[in-house]
Amino acid sequence: MDDSSDDEQHGFPNSQTLHVYTPLIHSPKLSVKLDCNIYYKLENLQPSGSVKMRGVGNFCYKAVESRGTDIHLVCGSSMNTALAVAYCARQLNVNAIIVMPKETPSSICDAIRLEGAQLILFGENWAAAESHARKLVKRNGIYVPSADHEHIWDGYSSIIYELKAQLGDNNPPAAIVCPVGGGGLLNGVIMGLQEIGWKEVPVIAVETHGSNAFQASVVAGKLVKLSKISTIASGLASSSISSKSLELSLVHPVVPFAVSDAMAADAVRLFAGKFFT
Repeated sequence: MDDSSDDEQHGFPNSQTLHVYTPLIHSPKLSVKLDCNIYYKLENLQPSGSVKMRGVGNFCYKAVESRGTDIHLVCGSSMNTALAVAYCARQLNVNAIIVMPKETPSSICDAIRLEGAQLILFGENWAAAESHARKLVKRNGIYVPSADHEHIWDGYSSIIYELKAQLGDNNPPAAIVCPVGGGGLLNGVIMGLQEIGWKEVPVIAVETHGSNAFQASVVAGKLVKLSKISTIASGLASSSISSKSLELSLVHPVVPFAVSDAMAADAVRLFAGKFFT
């Protein structure tokens, strides 16, 4: 991509962006098995290890752009969000306070500390960690949400601009499969599709049973907060969905789809086997 890329025109100048342009890889084996062309967008190659880098990176950059470096970022939202915030803070030369549950794996704690962020282990779950983190937002502090903010959605929309360049303007995908937690990625994907004119491309919004707040909200026609979360897919675990997600589902073709934990685990094994072997 050159300096006049779609990303730059959309507010993601190459000189300042924190996420990286990821490859779109065709999977021959899985394509044959499913009798259609399957592509992977390899967001695991982002600096923090997940697609969170796009949304969180844009939020953090915008915070520094508007407030300067005399701020500190505070996060207690989720593991992938925390990793992204820690990375962004170091790249943007600002301080970060990360709150995570007491039982967080030592490898994740080490990764957070390696980025230079202050790590606080608090509570038995993410709800407790987030509640404590929000109490730490003092003067010059900015809380970094996991999903529900326009700068996060805008950051995620960059993935669609890349897809347009990789597939070609006149070659939209038949469908996009999008994992859903709090709805930030889903919002960005839909907004990006609307912006580039791919308004008829359906989005299959996948959740796990026990964390399918989006599906429950679409069925009810209003926001639904789950009474409890029960899923092994911790990266998608959310008891509620962004109100923007429900709003966007009314103007764009979206198919809510919930799977069991066993199906999710089998899919991971299937994708890993078809792609890496």
